[in-house]
Amino acid sequence: MREKKIGIVGGTFNPIHYAHLLLGEAAREQFALSRVIFIPSGISYLKSEVAETEGIPSGEIRYQLVKLAIEDNPYFTCSRIEIDRPGPSYSADTLTELQRMYPGDELYFVVGADSLLYMENWKRPEEIFSRATILAAIRDDTDMEALARKKEMLAEKFDARIELLHFPRLDISSTEIRERLRSGRSVRYLMPEDCVEFIRLKNLYSAVMPQEPKEDDDVRIWSK
Repeated sequence: MREKKIGIVGGTFNPIHYAHLLLGEAAREQFALSRVIFIPSGISYLKSEVAETEGIPSGEIRYQLVKLAIEDNPYFTCSRIEIDRPGPSYSADTLTELQRMYPGDELYFVVGADSLLYMENWKRPEEIFSRATILAAIRDDTDMEALARKKEMLAEKFDARIELLHFPRLDISSTEIRERLRSGRSVRYLMPEDCVEFIRLKNLYSAVMPQEPKEDDDVRIWSK
């Protein structure tokens, strides 16, 4: 059977929006991926307390939003492996599970370029780099010199396979969408309309709550 190339886009998706979708499409197109799997995070080891105190919707709710957002793209799928896994979520565990699910296929793990700068501090980074090619999404404001130094260091230390994913900056963030929804303003053209309707039916993001850390705002790719 011919080997497939599978892209992995993970994140809190609180909520998912068009920048997330464009990132997945850019990865698919630039690296000829057979499919892109979106994986809403379960309990991030960095965000478990934030979720309890600030009302992040359940993994099931965020999974349903992702399903609605990607339903018109035949190359996109979503997975519930993180929300069904008990305990904190780590990228190394998820990639290990995906490698078992898709033996012989190539995994391409999409991260923001900023995340690449501290990936060596994630849990079991050697497993992450051995199980997937890293696609580092760069934008106009990316520090390319710092990125080049880090890319070289990770290649030497972990034999990491790292490619640059060109991704245009979109001024869309999950934080902005939540704030607009809470204040009754329009989010049209920021996220799929089916997702907007689902949010309204479930009465999500309607109460005034403290802001979350900005880690998930642009394109957050998993917990460490």
